[in-house]
Amino acid sequence: MTAGGTGPEGPSAAPDLELRQLRYFAAVAEAGTVTEAARRLRIAQPSLSQQLKRLERRVGAPLFRRLPHGMELTESGRLLLTGVDRALAVLGAALDAARAAPVTATVGVCRGVPRDVLERAERRLTAAGPLRLGYEPADSASQPELLRTGVLAYGILRAPVADPAGLESYPLGDEPLGVVLHARHPLAGRTELTWADLSGLRLLWFPERRAPGYASAVLARLAEHGWRPDTVVEDSGSHTLFRHALAGHDDLVALRTRSAAGADADLLWRPVGPRPPRERLLLAVAGRTPWSGRLTDAPGGRREPG
Repeated sequence: MTAGGTGPEGPSAAPDLELRQLRYFAAVAEAGTVTEAARRLRIAQPSLSQQLKRLERRVGAPLFRRLPHGMELTESGRLLLTGVDRALAVLGAALDAARAAPVTATVGVCRGVPRDVLERAERRLTAAGPLRLGYEPADSASQPELLRTGVLAYGILRAPVADPAGLESYPLGDEPLGVVLHARHPLAGRTELTWADLSGLRLLWFPERRAPGYASAVLARLAEHGWRPDTVVEDSGSHTLFRHALAGHDDLVALRTRSAAGADADLLWRPVGPRPPRERLLLAVAGRTPWSGRLTDAPGGRREPG
């Protein structure tokens, strides 16, 4: 870092002064000897003496009188020290202000994240100190690259992550999926459902491109239980249209976690078993970045393996 002036040709232009040399100069002025200043700065004495000579050449005037008992400032040195002290004080205040300024982190959020999971993520992200959060909708499939390129600071996405290279992830939620159906559905009177109950029913599903790993895992588990439903893709993101689709067809159900199902008098959530598929939500961040450092230093939580 250099201390600039008013212009390269102007009389008050600083001749490419280095901040390090100014700090060294101030340390020698305070210590009174190069030996003591070098000890305080934890650098070699010859290196410090060399930096002082370079500074004097750049200033164009001697800054110290070399006396038998130590170093004494010249008039030029006293004038420079006054300016250096002011500059270092201003710089220190600016650094303190910069550190205290609230930082904004952009968090990608996939669709259907329950409120309690979002609140859990906020607690995790702010555990290391104040942090202003801004949210952007982003599919689970697109978040890894957005995290690696720095477009997103953090991401909330569904596991498994298709391309986890360079990412660190922390668990936020792990819930079994249940069946969502409308209140007039023939199965509405059941408090629990089995896989046999779902035979022949279609599944109101999402575009698999949003979370291909999660979609494959869920459909594979359904197939293990003998249910290979025809899927009806709903891509609007509108709860009204989601509800309308279920209410209009007795052969159509959806899969949601209980917390994501929400409170809707027209819809019911029923557990299904045995061994239902699960939805795992992760908090992801690019590794070896300041953003990942906040999570590493924060208390609580555990990193996902792999």
